[in-house]
Amino acid sequence: MMNENYNGVEPQKGQIAPKARTESAESLGSKSESRSSLAAHGDEKPGDVGQVKFTKNADDAAVEIGAVDVAFAGMGKEELMKYANDPFWIRLRWTLFALFWLCWIAMLVIAIVIVVLAPKCPAPAPLEYWQKGVVYSVNPKSFQDSGANQDGKGDLKGIMGRLNHFVHLGVNMISISPIFKTASEEPLYGQDIDNFLEINPSYGELQDLKDLTAAAKQEGLKIILDLPFNHVSKHHAWFNQSVADATGECGDCFVWAEGKAGGPPNNWVSIFGGSAWTLDPTRNKYYYHIYGPDQPDLNLRSDKVKRELKSVAKFWLDQGVSGLRLLSVPYFYESANTTLDEKAIPGVTPNAYASLDHIYTKNLDETYNFIGEIRAVLQEYEDKDGDHRVLFVEAEDTEGVSAMKYYGDATASPPRPLADLPVNSKFIRKQAGFTGIQLKDEISAYLEEVSGVQGWPNWVLGNRDTERMAYRLEAKLIDAMAMVQLLLPGTPFTYYGDEIGMKDVAPVGGSLEACPTGNKLTATSHCNQARSPYRWDSSSTAGFTNASAPWYPIGGNIDTINAEHQMGMANSYLNIYRELVNLRKQPAIMHGTMSFSNVTNDDIFAFTRIRKGAPGYLVVLNLGENQAIVNFSNDPSIPSEAQAVVRSSMAVSNSTTKGSKLNTASVPVGSSEGLVLSFVPQF
Repeated sequence: MMNENYNGVEPQKGQIAPKARTESAESLGSKSESRSSLAAHGDEKPGDVGQVKFTKNADDAAVEIGAVDVAFAGMGKEELMKYANDPFWIRLRWTLFALFWLCWIAMLVIAIVIVVLAPKCPAPAPLEYWQKGVVYSVNPKSFQDSGANQDGKGDLKGIMGRLNHFVHLGVNMISISPIFKTASEEPLYGQDIDNFLEINPSYGELQDLKDLTAAAKQEGLKIILDLPFNHVSKHHAWFNQSVADATGECGDCFVWAEGKAGGPPNNWVSIFGGSAWTLDPTRNKYYYHIYGPDQPDLNLRSDKVKRELKSVAKFWLDQGVSGLRLLSVPYFYESANTTLDEKAIPGVTPNAYASLDHIYTKNLDETYNFIGEIRAVLQEYEDKDGDHRVLFVEAEDTEGVSAMKYYGDATASPPRPLADLPVNSKFIRKQAGFTGIQLKDEISAYLEEVSGVQGWPNWVLGNRDTERMAYRLEAKLIDAMAMVQLLLPGTPFTYYGDEIGMKDVAPVGGSLEACPTGNKLTATSHCNQARSPYRWDSSSTAGFTNASAPWYPIGGNIDTINAEHQMGMANSYLNIYRELVNLRKQPAIMHGTMSFSNVTNDDIFAFTRIRKGAPGYLVVLNLGENQAIVNFSNDPSIPSEAQAVVRSSMAVSNSTTKGSKLNTASVPVGSSEGLVLSFVPQF
C-alpha cells in the first residue's frame, strides 16, 4: 500500500509514482498564504521548514515545499586564521599588493613622461609696461587750465586734475611736451631752453611736477618728460659764458669754428634753410645751429656738456618721472672737422635743408654712443629699485638702418641696449588716399626692419608739429586707423584729443593750412592749429578753462566732439578707442603672431592676431570709396564663422553690429570702415 505522505524518496521498484498536478498561481498563492498563516500560529513544525513533501489524495498528488529560512553567519575566527596563515594565501596577498604599487608607479611615470615630452605652447616672453601699454602725448599748454593764474593756458596742476581721464581711457604712460623755462614766451620751433632745471612759470613750479608724478603713480600711471638736449637758447647762461671766455669752463660748450674765405666754415645748412653758421661779433667766430641762430647747438664732444646733460637727466628722474623722450636726436653730433662740405643733391633748391646729403651732421656714430650713456644713467635708477625707466628717442626724418641702430645691438655679448623705442615717424605725416596694399607694404617693411634688430615696434599717428589725424586722414578713418595702431604688435602713441576725433582749428582771423615742413619751416613756425585746447564738454570754453577765453580758439562741432558727450555714447570715437585699448589685454594681441591676410581687393587691408589656446582676431579696413565683400575662406587659420567685436562708429550695416555672427567667406565692410572679428583659430 502506498504512503500518503511521500517524503521525497524515489518509489521502490514495483511502486507506482503518483501523478503530478499542476497548480494555478492563485491556488499556489492561496496555499502559500495558508502555510504562512499556519507557521505564524506555530502549527508548522520546525522540522518541516525547507522540506519537500509529496501528498496524495484520491484524485491527484501535489508537491509542497516548506518555507526556507537561511541565516548566513560567515566563517568563524578559527576558519579565517586557517586561511590567513596559509602560505598560498600569504604569497597571493603580497603578490597583489606588489602589483598594485608597481602599476601605480608605472602610471605615474607615464604621466610625467607625457607632461615632459608632449608638445606644449611656449611661455610668452614677459613684456614690460611700456610694451603692453599705451603712450598718451600731452601738450601741457592745451590740456587743462587749473585756474591757478587765470591765463587761459594749461598747466601741470591741470594735468593732475584730469588723471581720471587717462585711467578711464586705459592708457598707462603720459608723455609731456617740454615744460622748461624758455627765452621766448612762445617757444621757437624746436624749443629755446633757457634753463633745463626750471619749469616754465606758465606751467607751474617744481612742486607741481613732484605732486603730479606722485599722484600718477597712485593711479598706476607713468610720467615721461620730453627733453631737447641738442641745443639751448642763445640767452642760456652756458652760451653767454662761452661767448665771453673761449678758454673758460664753458669755452667749448658750443660748436665754434673759424670762417673760410670771408664766410661760414662750410656749406652746412639749417633745417630752416640757409647757412647753419652765424658769426658772433664778440668771440669773432662762427657758432653752429641746426635750427635758428637763437638756438645754438650744444657741443656734445665737450666733457662738461655731457656731464651737465646727464645731471639734468638725473635731476628729473629724482623728481619721480619714469622716463625720458629725447628730442632732435639725429642732430646731437656733427663732424669734428668743420672744414668738410656736404655733397649737394642735384635738382633740389640750393640752401634748402634737403639740398645736401647730411653725412657730417646727422646720425653720426657718436650720437648712438651718447644714447648709450643716457641709457646707463637710467639703468642706475632701475638697479636701485627694479623699476624700468623708459628711454624714447625722436629720430625725425630717420628711417632704415640709421633708425634701427637706435635700438642698440641685441646680438652683442653682452647685449648693448640703447633706446627702448626710436619713435616711428613713418605715419605722422601720412595723408589720405593710400590703398590697402600700400598700407600693408609700409607696415610690413617697418616690421621687418624692427625684427631684424630684435626691436619693439611703435605706432605714431600724430604729434604737436603736424596736422591732426582727423585733418590728414579725414574723420571717417579715425576708428579704422585706431584699430591698426592699437592692435598691431607694438606700442601705440596717442596724441591728445585724437581719441575724441579732434580736428585742426584755424587761428583767430586765419585759415587752415598744412603745417610748415621742409623749405617752409622757419624759427617762428608752429602748428598751433593742431594744439587747440582739449574739449572736455560743450561749454563755450570746452571745460578747458575758467578764464574768459582760452589761449587759442576752441573750434566748431563742440556739441559732439567733446569727451563728456562721447562718454555717454556707446558708439563714439572715445568708447571705441577704450574698447580697443581693453582688447590689447587679450593673449592673442599681447603675445600672438601677426599675419597679413591675402585678399584680392587692393582697397582692403587686413591682418590676424593668433595665439594657441586663445581667441583669434581679424582686423579689416576698407580704404576704398565703395562697400566691399571680403572673402577670407582661403586663410587656413580662419574658420567659416566669426563674431563682430568692434566696428567703426560710422558703420551702418546690420550684419556687422557687435556680437553678430558672420560668414568669413563674405564679410561686408563699408567705405572707410574698420571691423574687428573674433574667431576660434584653426591649426
